[in-house]
Amino acid sequence: MDALTLFICTILASAIMTLTMVILRTTDKTEKYLVDWAMAGIFFMSSNVLAILSINFDLPTTIHPAMGNAFYLAGHSAIYSGVHRCLHGRSTWPLTLAIFLIPIPLHHIPMIAESVEMRIFIFYPMIFALNVSALVALWRRKKDKIGKAYWPLMAILFLFITQLIIRAVLMLAENVRLEFIGNQFMQTSGNLAIIGFIFLLTISFAIIVFWKKEVLLREASMTDYLTKLLNREALSKAALKEFYIAERKQRYFGFIMFDIDHFKHVNDNHGHAIGDRVLIEISKATQNLMRSFDYCFRVGGEEFVILVSDTNVNELNKIAERVRKAIEKTNFNASSGPLEITVSVGFAISSEDDETWEATLERADKALYHSKKTGRNKVSGEPQKAVLYSSALEHSHLA
Repeated sequence: MDALTLFICTILASAIMTLTMVILRTTDKTEKYLVDWAMAGIFFMSSNVLAILSINFDLPTTIHPAMGNAFYLAGHSAIYSGVHRCLHGRSTWPLTLAIFLIPIPLHHIPMIAESVEMRIFIFYPMIFALNVSALVALWRRKKDKIGKAYWPLMAILFLFITQLIIRAVLMLAENVRLEFIGNQFMQTSGNLAIIGFIFLLTISFAIIVFWKKEVLLREASMTDYLTKLLNREALSKAALKEFYIAERKQRYFGFIMFDIDHFKHVNDNHGHAIGDRVLIEISKATQNLMRSFDYCFRVGGEEFVILVSDTNVNELNKIAERVRKAIEKTNFNASSGPLEITVSVGFAISSEDDETWEATLERADKALYHSKKTGRNKVSGEPQKAVLYSSALEHSHLA
């Protein structure tokens, strides 16, 4: 395959990459890292346009190979900048600018300007460092919510880094004489590697964008819009999973339900904006008391549920009391002054007789109703079963 065809194919792959990133960016203005990756495509495209021009015209060294190498290095730097912005919310454009400027003065040195090998041994380590840095950054975030979406990009970066090493070893071992247009094997393999790299990058970038949207949509369907707690649909899935785990491992889980006392009066006397603020503050106070593997849900207007894994009656009672006290001590303010907000709490632990998780939740609901009926701002459990469960469960965990 001749050099001109390879350069044209690389330009087309780069153009597709740029166009894809621009289209994805127009659909979601928040994905700013797509700008970096679109610019990477433009840089690769510019490098290969200059390469084609150098075949047909006698360009000065400051244009080609100096500018061609500058654009190529900037393309790899823009990829790293996009990865950094995707993971950390900020780009590294000063680094990209610096890397773009480095090759230009170097090409004024005759030894570098006249030797392809010299330029490769100078610029290969920079390309290697940029791609390794992107790979390491992605690897460190592989356990994020969208961490699985990073694997294709990590695989592509790893393959590209590997071929860089192999090519460098071959050049050193075989003492290959390199020319801009001359060594058919090294030229063709290098250009094909770049074409494949750019093409696969485009796919992996798109996977990250689509996966991220899928995760956000899934979270939105499971999350209460106001408090950001999990919603009733999420409760059904989490409780069913916990029910089967408890059944298989012969352990117990429990529900703590609580309801804001006289919440209707808060909305009627102070407005729904203050009512929403109360709900948000209660959600925050509750989450601060939870263990990392427990769940908190908003299942109604002012009704909340905590799903506690691997627990017993004593522990449930302690958690419920902590929730009640924490909310009682939380400062709630309205334009007319501070508000006194309390909650009524009920809890229940699972039983071997429960055929579904809903049976446990229903008992917690009854305990909550008992708290409201007998004075509010109190915790109620299942007194008739407390002794039985406490003796049956010897282990205890502090919340």
